[in-house]
Amino acid sequence: MEINLQATFADRSTMEKTAEILRSQGVLDIKFNYGGEPHHDALSSGLAQSLHSFSAAEPSYALTVCVEKSRYRQAEDTIIKYGGHLH
Repeated sequence: MEINLQATFADRSTMEKTAEILRSQGVLDIKFNYGGEPHHDALSSGLAQSLHSFSAAEPSYALTVCVEKSRYRQAEDTIIKYGGHLH
């Protein structure tokens, strides 16, 4: 079973570093949202839903991560450890 996690970050570099770590942990798919249109991670495969911009006044950097249910907690902990806010 697959589960999607949605998170926002204060800056782009932190979001991208977190995505690299999540990739190494074996997530199925990652989509980026740089405050505009979502961008698909070209290195991942699988299904995931996209995020919309959270605020036009404040740029947000967001990830949608698709993981196996057994890896959900690990991905959640990684996102929080690197300053992401889960939604």
